[in-house]
Amino acid sequence: MIGVGNRDRADDGIGPAVVDALRSRADRDVVTMIREGDLAVLPLLWESDDDVVIVDARLLSGSIGELSEIDPDDLTSSTGLSTHGLDVADAIQLARRLGCLPARLRVFGIGGCDFGYGPMSPQLRQMVDPLAAELMVLVGF
Repeated sequence: MIGVGNRDRADDGIGPAVVDALRSRADRDVVTMIREGDLAVLPLLWESDDDVVIVDARLLSGSIGELSEIDPDDLTSSTGLSTHGLDVADAIQLARRLGCLPARLRVFGIGGCDFGYGPMSPQLRQMVDPLAAELMVLVGF
């Protein structure tokens, strides 16, 4: 499981925060990592037979903290740049072009509203543990 985000950019830190919370709950066979920089390296983080789950913040499209699974084929880059450099959609497209997608790829977005510099919104911060528990059920850990 890969938590994507920038902890210095308010709600964008939710991906790493949720994956940190999962580390203490998940089976030892579950590999977790945080990626806070450029996502162009994502294709290098997995093998062709891996089951990869990416967790990232997304602009609020419902309620703050709403967890939604996003079909990787439906992801589109709005600008090609995000707080990570390349965004998740572009990193997946890069992997597709290089022929190195994992066997299974699932992307989960968590609704956030503040992506400026500073701490995560208190509303979202208090949802980290419940989101980690919900995600564990959804991915079958």
